[in-house]
Amino acid sequence: MTFASRNVGAARAGIATLILFLIGMGMAAMLAVTIPEQNKDAFLMLIGGLNTAMGGIIQFYFNIGSRRSAGG
Repeated sequence: MTFASRNVGAARAGIATLILFLIGMGMAAMLAVTIPEQNKDAFLMLIGGLNTAMGGIIQFYFNIGSRRSAGG
C-alpha cells in the first residue's frame, strides 16, 4: 500500500463519516426543531440528497450487488 492509496482510503472514510454525521444531525433537527413551513421543502430535499449519498456509501463499503453468485 502506497502513501497515496492510504490517503485516498482515509479521505473516503472521512467523507463517509461526514455524510453519516450530517444525516444524523438532520434527523435530530427534524425531531428537536420546528422547521418553518417555507423552508420545509428545501430541508426535505437536503435530507433526500444526504440519503442518496448514504446509499452510495453503503454500496461502496458493503458492495451488496456484486457478492451474489451468477450461477445461482
